[in-house]
Formats: sequence, structure tokens, C-alpha cells
Amino acid sequence: MSETSENKSRPKFRVSCLTGTLIIVLAIVLIATLGPMCASGERRTDPLKGCQASLKGLSLCLCMYAEDHEGQYPPAETWCDLLAQWVRKASGESVEEFRRTYRCPLVSEEDWGYALNPLAKHKGDPDVVLVFESDAGWNGFGGPELLAGKRHGGKGHCVLFADHSVRFVKAEELTDLKWKDEFSVLVPNARRPHGEGEMHYWLRNMVVYHRFSTEEVRLATGLTAGEIEAAQGRFSILAADRPAREPDAPLLVLPYPGGRHPRIGFLEGAIDPQRETKFSVFTPWDPNSYVVVDVPEAIWSNLGLTYLAHTHIDTIWSAQGIELEKLEWTRQSDGGLEIERALPNGLAFGVKVRPTKQAVHMEMWMKNGTTEPLSGLRIQNCVMSKMAAGFADQTNENKVLTNPYVACRSEDGKRWIITAWEGCDRPWANEDCPCFHSDPKFPDLELGQTHTLRGWLSFYEGEDTQAEFQRIEATGWRQEATISKP
Repeated sequence: MSETSENKSRPKFRVSCLTGTLIIVLAIVLIATLGPMCASGERRTDPLKGCQASLKGLSLCLCMYAEDHEGQYPPAETWCDLLAQWVRKASGESVEEFRRTYRCPLVSEEDWGYALNPLAKHKGDPDVVLVFESDAGWNGFGGPELLAGKRHGGKGHCVLFADHSVRFVKAEELTDLKWKDEFSVLVPNARRPHGEGEMHYWLRNMVVYHRFSTEEVRLATGLTAGEIEAAQGRFSILAADRPAREPDAPLLVLPYPGGRHPRIGFLEGAIDPQRETKFSVFTPWDPNSYVVVDVPEAIWSNLGLTYLAHTHIDTIWSAQGIELEKLEWTRQSDGGLEIERALPNGLAFGVKVRPTKQAVHMEMWMKNGTTEPLSGLRIQNCVMSKMAAGFADQTNENKVLTNPYVACRSEDGKRWIITAWEGCDRPWANEDCPCFHSDPKFPDLELGQTHTLRGWLSFYEGEDTQAEFQRIEATGWRQEATISKP
């Protein structure tokens, strides 16, 4: 989209977002004084400039709100309500005063005149539309279909962009407006860290432990290369700074961050893999090697394909156009991970991961919160060995299947990765990925009934896998106490 000569000569309004206590102080001063003064003054002399002044004030409010809410704009459905409430707390300005100050001067006092683009992200692509002139009303949100058509003599619209610039866009250029981050379209599962604490955690997870390149971090987070470099410098994060594992420490388990596909082949069977079902287990013999465990990768029931951790074929939800909420593992102080999900029909499941020095213990529970009995509850749990040195061969000749145990051998024949699940219904492997499975089956669940299955993952150096299976069995891993669920 090109700019008019008038817009090129006019300096763009940009907000450099700040953090901490300073932002609240500035909010109180700027919103309480400069915002209303600019908006009301320009509103009286020139409606176009008044409209732009209102958007500038909203820009400041939105930017400060986001910095005070871990990088998130207000939810689209209540963005005006929440923004006005936040301004009232910061400056004392009432909701009525907020509305009067920042409404579009080209609409009546009872109207509002603006809508929020819910696809715009704080610090996202700079030329994405953030707020635009619309007749959608207070808390209005949406896309280009809501653009107001009769203001400014039909010559165009005032638009606030994601970089917090305000521009008048000519009518013939409206079709060129950008409504969604290009990066979000290309990588729908990219997740921008919220707040400095999460930024530090995920960068350390990716750079220090998973040894991600800048491009892989970009794919996982949606951050630009410049933002990544600046954050690494801010937190002094270097790939070489990984601490050595203590001799008696538990195996290292981390949430898998996405950004690097965990498979080598059969990628058409795992499009847009979700990261919230996946965790990495680092090998005891090589701190840079790890396997990615997907629990659960899929759930089948008498209802059909009830859950799938990537895009390949329709689940019962995607067939209805229902998109499931993105989740994250809850990180535990002992190095473990937990997650739970409630599906739209009331079926709920959760996973608990607990690392020890010798193995990673897993538990998966399922509760029937639906209105009918559930049967055929088959689970697909996947161990992917692409990122473990010596385990990337695309073959099943290096697998041993002794229900419930499945073991994968390294190229030199000296090391093994072993997994098992209670109630194993199908031990198998896919040489293309490469991956291997001990897939369990839950018993039928009546209404309100909950059941828990336990899983195992460990590493072995030796040649007698059958003896190792017997040793693992003797640990009693299937008889451990279950997590409690109502």
C-alpha cells in the first residue's frame, strides 16, 4: 500500500512501549492530560485531525495496557470496557470521560466509531491494522467487512496500525490493508512469550538446551531476528552456558518448544504439530541429544477421532469447525510437567511427567464428563528419536517389541531408548519418522468415571534388552500411586 504525499511529509506517530513502574506514571500523566487535550483541541478545528488524535490516544492506551498485561491487548469482545477501566485506574478518568475523549469525532456522542482487529498482536507485524473506523459500536471488533464507508466524504479511513502509527488510507488503497501477521499465517503454532520471565525461560529452553538456531527460535516464537538478538543480549543467553548435569540429578525433561519439526519423514502425517503435548527427555550420555515424547498424540473413542496433536485428518472437532485452545505444560519445581485438557463434550484428560535419575514416569488420566458411556478409548503415544545422536536411522530393524516394552537401538548397537505403557494394546514403530510406540487402551468409562494409566521411558547401555525389560518390570512402575482426580 502506497502513501499519499501528504502522509509521507507528515511524521508518523509511534509509541515506544515501556515497562515497569515508569509506564504507570506516564499513563497517569499522558492519558489524564495530553490525550484529552490533543483529542478535544483537534476535534474542534479539524475532524480528520481529531479522528487521528483519538486514534493516537487509543494507541497510547493500548500500548500501555499491553505492557501492563504481559504483552496482551484486551480481549476483543470487551476491549473498550477493559481499556476504559484500566485508564480509570491509571488516571482517574471515568468510563464516560474515556468514551467522550477518544470516540471518533465524526459520529454522534452516543456512538463510539472504532473497532479492534482481534488478529493484531502487540509488537507483531508493524503494518497490520490494529484499530480502524467502524460503525460496529462500543466493543466492536472484526475485519475489513466492518470498515465504515461514509466518513471523510468517502475518500478513505483513519487507521491505527500495529506499530502504533496513525495514517489516513485512501479509499482505493483499503483493499491493500493487512489484517494478519504474515508470519502467523505461515506458522500458525508460533507462540510469542508473554512477559520478560517467559521470554527468558523459552529463550533459554531453545538456545541453551535444544540448541535452536535464530531461525528456529523465530519459527517457535514469532519474534523477529532483531528481537531475539536483543533478548539474548538482555538475558546473557549463550548456547555454551548449559550447566553440567549432577551425577545424582534426575533426567532432564523440558517442554518441547516447537520451531523444529520432531520428525524426519512422513511430515504429511503431522502438519502443524502442537507443542503442548510434547516434551523432550535428554539422554544421560549426551547433553545435546534428546527424544521428543508426544502424549497423547491421538485419542480414538466410539465417537471417532476425538483428539489429534497435529493436522492430518479431521477430528470430531475440526469437522465441526471447532478449534481447540492452545495450552502449555505446567512446569513443576521438581522438574516435572503437568497438563490437562477438557474437550468441548466434557471428556477431560491429563498427563503428568515425573523424571527420576533412572527413568521418566508418566501418568495419563481420562474422565468421562460427557452424557454417554465411552468405549474404544485407544491412545497413541509417540517417542520420536530424530534429535538423539545415533538414533535417526529410518528403519525398524533397530526396534525390539515385547509388549508392553518397545526399545530402539543406536547405530553402534550399544545404547537403547525404552518405553512402555500400562494397558499396551499395540506396540509398533514407524520407520519413516522415525518413531516408536507402546500405545495403551483405556477401559470403557461410564458417566463421571475416571481411570489412570502409567507409562515409562528410560535409557539403557548394554545388549540384553530382555533382561533390561525384566529389571524394569521388577521396579513396579505400574503400581505407583495415581494422581488424584475428582
